[in-house]
Amino acid sequence: MAHRFTVKQIAAQAGVSAATVDRVRHGREHVHEQTRRRVEAAIRELEEQAEAGIPPGFGLTFDVLLNSPERFSQAVRRAFVAAAADMAPLRIAPRFHADERMAPTAIAARLRTFERKATHGIVLKAPAHPDIVAAVDALAERGIPVVTFVTDIETSRRIAYVGIDNAAAGQTAAFLLSRFLGARGGRVLANLGSRDFHGETDRWRGFAEFMAARCPNIDVVTIDGGYGLDHGTYELARAERASGDAIAGIYSMGGGNRGLLRALDEAGDRDVAFVGHDLDDENRRLLRAGRIDAVVDHDLQADAAGAIRHLLSFRRHGRPAEIRPSRAVIVTPWNL
Repeated sequence: MAHRFTVKQIAAQAGVSAATVDRVRHGREHVHEQTRRRVEAAIRELEEQAEAGIPPGFGLTFDVLLNSPERFSQAVRRAFVAAAADMAPLRIAPRFHADERMAPTAIAARLRTFERKATHGIVLKAPAHPDIVAAVDALAERGIPVVTFVTDIETSRRIAYVGIDNAAAGQTAAFLLSRFLGARGGRVLANLGSRDFHGETDRWRGFAEFMAARCPNIDVVTIDGGYGLDHGTYELARAERASGDAIAGIYSMGGGNRGLLRALDEAGDRDVAFVGHDLDDENRRLLRAGRIDAVVDHDLQADAAGAIRHLLSFRRHGRPAEIRPSRAVIVTPWNL
């Protein structure tokens, strides 16, 4: 395994011993496959950081654990690498762990592994499950801070939340759809990836309350459980569409937008007003193609920088920084 980083640099990035890196490097036996993949990932991360101008070394090392679709995880990775580069000459090395299908028990088990690794903190996007709350609390007992990212786990001992004001984002989406639909109203499909993610339930609550108070001609129907993945979201949308009238609008706070569009295309619904969330690569393509009308977005790089500042402040002063929630930004095909 040829590379330009020292064994110690790779070990620090991977959170394993130098001896383990040496065994992986020389292809020796008795190395767990997950450990081998972690070392290989650490080398890729060091290469990304070097390309972004982040100097290698033994500075602050954070772990970013994401339970999210790959398209969003990649956007978050880019945001953290860029945010760390902007903080030079501070040596900040994010390590990434992402899985779109990880069960809550597996996430909790992964969090507990950080108790035994050299890390200065965790940035976490995960559902508010009791096992995950217990794992975050166990890390807090050991003095390892956790910052929740874009979706909060309020009942845990996390030190801070970073991200958009999700209830306000839902209200913003409701305002847009009410304007798009106007007097014609109709059935609006609200799509959550999972109610276990508090960020999405906060968006849904803000959306539903706005519609109930201001739009009597709009009937909100809700699907959830697609986890932001196209196939599962398609099946849910198809079943909902089969049970009722045509869909006039969509608010997709949970992703899986291609699946939603496929279900409505098959049902013959036309001129559907569509508001999504997060300007990832897929939503950019859908905006350019005219398949969705607007995206409620926020600055992921600013959020990543905020998470890092929280962890730095906790390390230096024993408390998080003072950071306001992100502002919602409306993106249309005309201001991409």
